[in-house]
Amino acid sequence: MKRFTKWVLAATLLCGTTFYLSCTTSDDNPVVKGQLLEIYDVHGSEGTARLTVDGKVLFTTSVYVGKNGLGKTGEGDSKTPIGTMHVLSAFGIKANPGTSMPYINVTPTVFACDEDCEYYNQIIDTAVVHHLCKGEDMYTYQPQYNYGLATDFNKECIYPNGSNIFVHVKGEKQYTGGCIAFDEDKMVEILRNCDMSLVITVKE
Repeated sequence: MKRFTKWVLAATLLCGTTFYLSCTTSDDNPVVKGQLLEIYDVHGSEGTARLTVDGKVLFTTSVYVGKNGLGKTGEGDSKTPIGTMHVLSAFGIKANPGTSMPYINVTPTVFACDEDCEYYNQIIDTAVVHHLCKGEDMYTYQPQYNYGLATDFNKECIYPNGSNIFVHVKGEKQYTGGCIAFDEDKMVEILRNCDMSLVITVKE
């Protein structure tokens, strides 16, 4: 039977509704069609994105991708992966804007781990797992992590194949470290109109 590794939500803080994500295996589960976020026409670190839901284009807009463009091959190359990705959860420093997706509240103890350890390529709450993480202190990335989506890139969580490829809000720089960045209003629109069946494709 065909199997693949995917992420599941684990460890809930009841007060803050904060999670960390870990890798487990499960049977192949086909993606429900109908929601597609396409990234295309990329030149350097800038490109175009189109969100289509049930055959209707909700918007087309400009986005930022990795500083070194497309074609991610490993940790720290500042490139955005080419191909198809799926959603693990939504997250944000700001409150859930109305998405039906599982929503991670980004607090000062939430990190995106990029170290060679058991938490590699995972969003973790260090207050829960007690890991002295040297990865991204997500709460300090404002406005970038005001809202975002965690993807299943490198779902096997193999170091150093690349970690924490997110869809998030644009910052001051006209590029990212490998993520895909939208204007904040467009990020909210994605969250409000999409669910866990959203498919993200990045084309050369």
